[in-house]
Amino acid sequence: MALFDRSAATYDSWCTTEIGSYVDNLEKNIIFQLSLPRKGEKALDLGCGTGIYSIWLARMGLNVSGVDISSNMLEIAKEKTIASSLNIDYVQSDIQKLPFDDETFDLIVANIVLEFVKDPEAVVNEAIRVLKKGGRFVCGFIGKESSWGEKYRIQGEEKTESVFANASFFSPDTAKKLYSLGTDKVQLGLFMTEADFLNAEQADALEIEKRVVGSEKEAGYFAVRWVKGE
Repeated sequence: MALFDRSAATYDSWCTTEIGSYVDNLEKNIIFQLSLPRKGEKALDLGCGTGIYSIWLARMGLNVSGVDISSNMLEIAKEKTIASSLNIDYVQSDIQKLPFDDETFDLIVANIVLEFVKDPEAVVNEAIRVLKKGGRFVCGFIGKESSWGEKYRIQGEEKTESVFANASFFSPDTAKKLYSLGTDKVQLGLFMTEADFLNAEQADALEIEKRVVGSEKEAGYFAVRWVKGE
């Protein structure tokens, strides 16, 4: 059984809460700013899960493939895609050994995925392999040293059945080192703590303030972009 098979049925429930919806939108905004998706591009959602980013990209007019090792997550992704009247190609595979030819995709996104793989460097190298020259690979992470990273680390320690039980967390510095040529850009966000959240408007104001005065360690989320050389 794949790691996320057991949690597939409830995986999207976080995004239906007010704070979960806010965090989801914040992460998508950062991914969008780094990935700059363009209509007609071939995109790969790496570790696509229930298809959250696959559907998001397809709605912007990209030709999307989603890959995940969890059959249960993919089943939900397919159901959501049909309900949205979209066309997305979902593939079940180990993302450390992608079933795609070299230089297939213009854009690859992976959001909070590398925390759960045995060999994150291998995943990054595979992503770069199937990325076209000049293509972008954008990867989102939970900030290791933030209050959010601490929350999920404790959750993994206290609940052996949690998907975070064997998760590995990254700082921007360690994420940059996953590929030998280094990142093109890093963007930070989610400086508020879970306890800080009252509503979206208040959280936006707090984010704007903390982006100026907050430290890298306080960022609960960050994303990095690699651009494949010509």
